[in-house]
Amino acid sequence: MSDFFQHGLISTLHQLNDHPRHLEFPSDRAKLGLILPCHYRDLTSDALAAIIETLNHSSLFDLVIVTMNGMSEAHAATVAHFWSRLRAPHRVLWNDDPLLLEWLSARGLCSTPGKGLNLWMAIGFIGRHTDMGAFVIHDCDIKNYTVQLPASLVDPVVTLGYKFCKGFYPRVQEQLYGRVTRLFMIPFVRSLVRVFGHFPLLDFVDSFRYPLAGECALTTDLAMQLPIESGWGLEVGLLCEVHRLLEPREVCQADLAIRYDHKHQRLDPQRPREGLLGMVSDIALSILSHLEREGGHFNADVLEAVCEAYQQAAADLVRRYRDVAFFNRIPFDQSREMEITKRFHERLKEITSKFTNGARALPLPPWNQVAEFAEMPDFPVLQSRS
Repeated sequence: MSDFFQHGLISTLHQLNDHPRHLEFPSDRAKLGLILPCHYRDLTSDALAAIIETLNHSSLFDLVIVTMNGMSEAHAATVAHFWSRLRAPHRVLWNDDPLLLEWLSARGLCSTPGKGLNLWMAIGFIGRHTDMGAFVIHDCDIKNYTVQLPASLVDPVVTLGYKFCKGFYPRVQEQLYGRVTRLFMIPFVRSLVRVFGHFPLLDFVDSFRYPLAGECALTTDLAMQLPIESGWGLEVGLLCEVHRLLEPREVCQADLAIRYDHKHQRLDPQRPREGLLGMVSDIALSILSHLEREGGHFNADVLEAVCEAYQQAAADLVRRYRDVAFFNRIPFDQSREMEITKRFHERLKEITSKFTNGARALPLPPWNQVAEFAEMPDFPVLQSRS
């Protein structure tokens, strides 16, 4: 059972009961949507099949936006057939459309297919072609999915007046997971606090129990104001933009009350742009870029101090997690954990060097700020069910 301790700048909404509560939404509530960012390979997963089956037995959402990449036009019929099993009203967007990518590239916008572009396109579709008041975002690889998960995310937005709600959950099974969050993200943010002091942005990000979670709910008005990053910087970049646009009292995090089970990324020192090391790279570049925008002043000496502070903060957290594991009789390989932090530190030093040389996170612009979006190609809808 969770507690109800309130930490940081935002509201934390805990699940204090062992059984799911009955959610009652106002009869006059605004329409609700669900965005499912999806890669073509997800179509073969048992997790996605279970998500579809669950959604088929729920009337929570007025429209589901499936926003896809990783496919060619030759796969269109296969994709449309697959999603025909989803009985809820839905649209399937194809974000590898050559006309779309060419249009983005010609304007100097990120045209790299992936979750960032998928999410950006879905937000644009909702804002331009629907009257949704709010929507939920979650990934397609959740193995223990129930409708309680999206309902818990959207409930605070619909009934309590929050404009953004982030989900959190424990990442523990036979061992402690969530390695990038607990061994990089949290110690990195706290190392920045040690060097720069308590910047409001850093304190805001540090208020989240699981800042890299992909599960959230937000109002459509807010979403239309958000720049969207590509790559693994998507989630933390989103938090930084939310901090810029909202007061902390308009933001909350909700306990999803599940032991989240999804695919785990690999750490391969020979492939530093992939897996966990790729995640670390994008996250570090995103946070540094946003902190600079908030007034943080960087030079080589400052960044070296940040890297040294990260080493200390990460080692301290490894000690704490070792003790948590011991207390719960969970296996824990301390030498392996320290090796991971060493690899993360090496990658951080490489990213700070690139940052010194001008590398910055470059998001796709918010939909409500670019008039030329009216001239973009039509949204590539592969399938539609009303």
